[in-house]
Order: sequence, then structure tokens, then C-alpha cells
Amino acid sequence: MAWNDEIQEAAYNSPSGKRQTFIYENVSRETDLKTASFVFPELDGALIQSLGLGGRTFPLKCIFSGASCNKEADSFEKLLSERGHGILEHPVYGKINVVPTGKIKRTDNILDGANESCVEVTFSETLVDKEEPSSEVATADKLDAAMDEYENSAAADFAGNIYTDSIEDKMQLRAAMKSNANSTFKGVEKMIKAAPKNKKRANLFQWYDSAKRFINSIIDNVDKIGTFANEVATTTIKMIRLPSQITSDAFSKLAGYQFMIRDIANNVKADPFGTKAVTNQWAAATLAWGSMIAALSYGVAKTAAEQNSSQPEESSSSTEGDSDSDINCGFASRSDVLETAAQIAASFAEYSAYIDSQNKKNAFVDTGETYEKLLNVVTYSLRSLEETSFNLPVTRIITLDRDRQLFELLAELYGKDGFNKQDQFINDNKLTADEIVLIPMGRKVRYYA
Repeated sequence: MAWNDEIQEAAYNSPSGKRQTFIYENVSRETDLKTASFVFPELDGALIQSLGLGGRTFPLKCIFSGASCNKEADSFEKLLSERGHGILEHPVYGKINVVPTGKIKRTDNILDGANESCVEVTFSETLVDKEEPSSEVATADKLDAAMDEYENSAAADFAGNIYTDSIEDKMQLRAAMKSNANSTFKGVEKMIKAAPKNKKRANLFQWYDSAKRFINSIIDNVDKIGTFANEVATTTIKMIRLPSQITSDAFSKLAGYQFMIRDIANNVKADPFGTKAVTNQWAAATLAWGSMIAALSYGVAKTAAEQNSSQPEESSSSTEGDSDSDINCGFASRSDVLETAAQIAASFAEYSAYIDSQNKKNAFVDTGETYEKLLNVVTYSLRSLEETSFNLPVTRIITLDRDRQLFELLAELYGKDGFNKQDQFINDNKLTADEIVLIPMGRKVRYYA
């Protein structure tokens, strides 16, 4: 390879903003073509549908030479390991938003290529939203807007898809809504009762009782189901969202909503007979199930954000028992947040699988608009949780190399703040009475740093 002044510089800018240049060999680019293949019975061949271009990849052999080549290669590998998208300054194709993918291959030519280290990596181009929020406040605004859009779309979808032509249709819809409403009532009431006692909790109870009476009155009065479908749907969604406003930790909200989701899922295991009955059941179940996914995602993200922004001096001035700012979200470390995010994603995947199964049965005509808006709620919620995780410590697990006293160990791990961490440390590690006196050698302990 001949090096000359005409060759453009190549560099990688990591997600954290660090930039490193490198020498390169012959460059290439690969582009996936998105296509879908359809085959039909009694017809030879296939129909191929073109769906545009897929992702582009840029495999590169990045070379570092000179006396410090090993250190430069080490530094480059650290940049590649950072999470998020970076910018590749490609010598031929210009600046590209990329994420390193696949394997990273490191070669140090000790014998025949002294003072030269090579790192082979594939950069994959990634789409980046130009209006992507650049702060937690912007993400929160996006989340609020996505939630409002979902609620409006879900209510309109429900009202537009149900069958209320005959008394039989109305009775079938009434049975489906009654079953889902009861599951919702049980879950919401259980979560409100478990919440800390304060003024906000009392107001929620009052609103819950009135919403419950309104929904039941419409469901019980079969003739009005079709007329007030949008109002019933909107009130149902608002009530399902109710526990997300409760001042309680994120784990309690996660457990409560998953309890309600399981109940709703059990309600739709067996489809009733008749196309209209299937559609009515789908509409009622989708409204309740989807709203729970939205409320779960929204509520947990909001709770985490409140913990993130809460200030001790604000909560200290509040009256005990009435404080909504003194929130213990339950997140002690990044792993807690990421585990919660994974459970939210899994809940959405179950809902998505249900929608797919109903689509295969041709039980209804689904435009996908409400599904897309729900996906936006989940996406912005997960993004908010990710931002929260950056402000939390990382979980560390160590094995003690000798017997240690609790306070001595806490002072070593946390410094001056060790005394304030003792209760959390004891609970996290489930220390016995004997271990509180002396933690034995070989014991694994968890702490946050």
C-alpha cells in the first residue's frame, strides 16, 4: 500500500466525543437490499417485493504504527466498546453515523511488522433521529406527547372497531368489557391500597371510585355501549394509567401492572364463536392490554425521572406523610434500571405477539397506527430509563480475601458515606446476625460505585 499526501485522513468519533485517527488499507462498502418473497399455491415462481435499501456496512482494517502503536490500538478498542452511535470519518464516503458491529479482531505484528498494530472492525450505518432529544427534559416532553397520542388513537380504534348492530353483539361486547374491567378494577385498587398514605393517594381513590361507577354504568346499560364507546374507552385508559401517578417505587408498579396484564391475557385465551364476537373481544382486550403496557412504561419512566431530579432539600421541607417529592424509586444501580427496562420490553413483546396472532386469524382490520403510537411510548420510556441509568452507580461484586468487620468494610468501599449505607448493604447482601458482627473470608458482597 502506497501512502501519499492525497489520501484522506480516516478517523472515528466515539459516542463520548473522543476522536482517533488511523491508517487504513483498501476500503469497501456493503449494502443490504430489503425484499420480501411471496409464494402461492398452484403458481410457479415467486413474487418479490422491493422494500428499499437496508443497512450499509463499512469493514475497515485500522492500522496504528510507530513506537506507541500498541497503546493507540488499545485506546481505539476502548472507543469501539462505548455504547451508542459514533461518527466514522471515512476516507471515501465521508462522515457516517455508525455503530461498531460483529467481532473486533486485533493483530500485533511482532515478528514481520515491528511497531504496527491492526484492529479490524465493521462499522454499520445507523439511522439517527435529527430531532432526537438532547436532554432528560426533552425526553420527558416526548414521552408525555407520545402517551397523549396513544390514548387518543386507542380510544378511537376501540370505538371504530366494535360491533353493536344487534343486541347479541352488545351482549358479547358487554361480557368482554366486564371481564377486562374487573381485572383492571382489582389491579388498580390493589396498587392504590399499597401506595404510601398521602393526599395524592386519597384523591386517586376518589377519582377511581367515580371512574369505576361510570364504566360499570355504561357496560351494564347495554344499549349505550355503542353510543358512548369513545367516552368509555377514554375513561378506561385514564383509570389504567391511574397507578402510574402513585408515589411508589418502580418495582411495585412493575409487579402491579404485570399482575393486571396476566389477568387480561387469561381473558383472551379462548375466542368466543362468531366473527363479530371475536372482533369485540379483540377490541376490548387490545384496549385494556395495550393501555396497561403504555401505563407501565410511562409510570416507571416517570418514577425514575422523579428520583433522578428530586433534591433532598426540597423533600426535607415537606410535611411527613404528605410528601410526593420524597420518592424512593427502588433503583440502587444501573443494573436495576436495565433489568426493569428488559421486563418492560418483554411485556411489550408479549402484547405484540398477541396482536400478530389475531392478525393471522383475520379477526379485524388493523391499520397499525395505534400499535405504532404504543411503540413510541415504550421507546421513549426505555430511552428515559437509559438516561436515568447513567446517573446511577454500577453494581460491584467482590470476594473478601479476609474476615472483615462491617463498618471497616463500608468505610473502605464508600468512604465517609459508609455509615449511611449500612442498612442498604445489609439488605442487599442478606447478612446474617453473625455476619453483621464479622463477615467471613470468601464471602461475596455487593456494593455500588
